[in-house]
Amino acid sequence: MNIGVYGGTFNPPHLGHLILAQSAIDALALDRVLLVPAFQSPFKHRSESLPASLRAEMVELAVSDNGKLRGEYYEVERAGVSFTLDTLKHLRMKHPDDTLFLLMGADTFLEFHLWKEPETIAGLAVLAVAERPGYEIDMASHPYGKAARRFSMPLIDISSTDIRRRVRDGLSIQYFVPWAVQVFITSQGLYREDLPAT
Repeated sequence: MNIGVYGGTFNPPHLGHLILAQSAIDALALDRVLLVPAFQSPFKHRSESLPASLRAEMVELAVSDNGKLRGEYYEVERAGVSFTLDTLKHLRMKHPDDTLFLLMGADTFLEFHLWKEPETIAGLAVLAVAERPGYEIDMASHPYGKAARRFSMPLIDISSTDIRRRVRDGLSIQYFVPWAVQVFITSQGLYREDLPAT
């Protein structure tokens, strides 16, 4: 099988995340995409996010109506700082005969060289980069450009930061997140308190 691996804080998961995942399924002939919420991103302070258990629950709700999307909770269960390298090694053992595709936006790909052991990561998974407006990448000059495959997705400007701000300001988040995630956020009273931007 061809399996996409899409990591992130997912604070909260929103339609932009799901559109990227579905676009990758269509463009790269993926059989499945695993959404992997980080326990703690190495690039963000832990205090900036909801507890991992709540974010994992929202990911599960977000993927519940698409048979090709699944939550993968290795990083949440493992705890500590989450490194893509460790997650891919774990998934490689779970799926030894499958091809892994590491999904990311063009903005993330521009910083890929800062990740822990990017060379090893590129050997464990095909780098799959979603084109995003404002992030032009010269694949020929990028250190990992030859290892990457581009795919396109609809241009949608939704961010978790904006969704959290809308909740704090008492604005609707309908059509920004899946309905089940919206109900969960409302029922649990999430994001009403101010959190630093992530």
